[in-house]
Amino acid sequence: MEAVEFFVAGDANRAKATVVEALQSRKFRFTWSGDWDAIAERGNKVANVLAGAFAQYFKIGVVIRSGPDGTGVIRIEKSSTGWMGGAVGAHRTTKNFDGLVADLQATFQAAGVLQNMQQF
Repeated sequence: MEAVEFFVAGDANRAKATVVEALQSRKFRFTWSGDWDAIAERGNKVANVLAGAFAQYFKIGVVIRSGPDGTGVIRIEKSSTGWMGGAVGAHRTTKNFDGLVADLQATFQAAGVLQNMQQF
């Protein structure tokens, strides 16, 4: 899986607040390229290059938009491959992305805002 879209209750502003809170609590830092598009990063890229798989760096793209019926749509895309950390790093990045998706799904369900999701 390279991307997932979460359809959540509320408009795009509420969806943005929901995903920002969820990712910041997981130690992601945001760099916004507009009001609705961001890169979220966790870890240190330089340490990952120097220490390989022992220093995990993780980067995802975040896109928020309005969906049908006034829902918010949160698209999370895997933006780093992990290959700087070798095969172990690549495997860990895939595992981390899959875990993050499952964790966000559970968080949004527990909050009662998840209406649907689609994986790509």
